Amino acid sequence: MRSDYDEDFMDTYSLSSSILDYQYENGRRYASFRSTHHIYLMLMGGELFNAPIKNPQKVLDLGTGTGNWAIDFADQYPGAVVVGNDLSPIQPAWVPPNVDFFVDDYESDWLEKMNAYDFIHSRNLAGCVVDWHRLIRQAYDHLKPGGYLELQESAVWAWSDDGTLKMDSPLMEYLMSLNDAAHMIGRELNIYIDLKPWLIAHGFEDVHEQTYILPFSPWPQDARLREIGRVQAAMVEKAVEAYGLRLCTQVLGWSQEQTKLMQNLVRQQLKDRSLHSYTKIKVAYGRKPLI
Repeated sequence: MRSDYDEDFMDTYSLSSSILDYQYENGRRYASFRSTHHIYLMLMGGELFNAPIKNPQKVLDLGTGTGNWAIDFADQYPGAVVVGNDLSPIQPAWVPPNVDFFVDDYESDWLEKMNAYDFIHSRNLAGCVVDWHRLIRQAYDHLKPGGYLELQESAVWAWSDDGTLKMDSPLMEYLMSLNDAAHMIGRELNIYIDLKPWLIAHGFEDVHEQTYILPFSPWPQDARLREIGRVQAAMVEKAVEAYGLRLCTQVLGWSQEQTKLMQNLVRQQLKDRSLHSYTKIKVAYGRKPLI
């Protein structure tokens, strides 16, 4: 099971997988998982999901990574069986008794019986999924009638509302380069805008979507967003060196020195409090029809 665009997957499966597998280098994957989970909780007001599920009996967390979401869900719903799968067996040994982790690739045929789950969740799988339509079809088939699929994805892009972020700035040049590199290996990083249309196209009902603003630094005046920006800035400071290293060097053909120079420029730019930059996270969910 493959993990997300900023917490990628093992390099033993394919060339494209290895190129995106930056979080295994220098032990950075674990910290990034925890930080990302914390940021999502802060953005979503402490909630793990938006779907209006009630009394779930069986839940699947696709690309569970270190299992933070699955463990928290299991604690919140002790009567539910929570299954988390990933290509990498990096989950903790001590987990709630109602959690089960297993190594599997969600892009292969699912072995679970049809109509098995009340709720299926995924987060930050952009850049890891080759065929999103096949994945959503499999999720649809394996949900019970009335069950929900929720997709949580971040943009690999940046914005500012006051013109402080320029298109020729290091941050935007770097993000454009990462997206170009991903396209070259047949992957799409910015699928966040497609979540709701995909759910509708595959027959889900009661489809809803919410957009969250994620500041890159503690520049907002709003106290809550300022604290979220502080946490995001700390994570980006540690992650920017690792994120995209293989895309830049192995796909774009940049040297190590060129890549690190660009990443240092990005890091320095994001420390500038006069830069009011942010990215977006979208959370979309839909219900499988009862009939």
